[in-house]
Amino acid sequence: MLKSSLAAVEGAGRRARGAFGRGVLAVSLLTCSTLASALGLGEITLHSALNQPLNAEIQLLETGGLSNEDVVARLASPEAFAKAGMERVFFLNDLRFTPILRGDRGVIRVVSSKPVTEPYLSFLVQLARPKGDLLHEYTLLLDPATSAQGLAATRSRNQQRSATLRFGKPHAGRATGG
Repeated sequence: MLKSSLAAVEGAGRRARGAFGRGVLAVSLLTCSTLASALGLGEITLHSALNQPLNAEIQLLETGGLSNEDVVARLASPEAFAKAGMERVFFLNDLRFTPILRGDRGVIRVVSSKPVTEPYLSFLVQLARPKGDLLHEYTLLLDPATSAQGLAATRSRNQQRSATLRFGKPHAGRATGG
């Protein structure tokens, strides 16, 4: 009788530990899935043409609850470029990255003060996130302002400028681009 009581107690203990272990495992998996859906970088939309200062926006993914101060984007270090097998041309030092978050949506505005004179521009963005840094490569093919796509990018940029003058905020329009 004593043996069967001890066996019953041990069995109950194993079941309790098993349930506790499954609970810990479930919490661990939940934590991992929230980390997996952390802030990321999406597609880039070009708003400028060749021989104009660069004006582009990179889509931010999973911005939930972050503010502009929580997001830091910059051109990756020379070491990161070398590790990725990319050339870090001098022009890239002119690029400025500004996070713009509105509700659950956001973009990184990428601009230059100097015109882009090469039709092909490739760069590596480093995104500092609360859960760790992320590197992402972007390649742009800039059409001349006289081409159909170049004219569309120029018109979009001019509409944004006029919206800025009238309303004080950039217009949130989208143009197609590389």
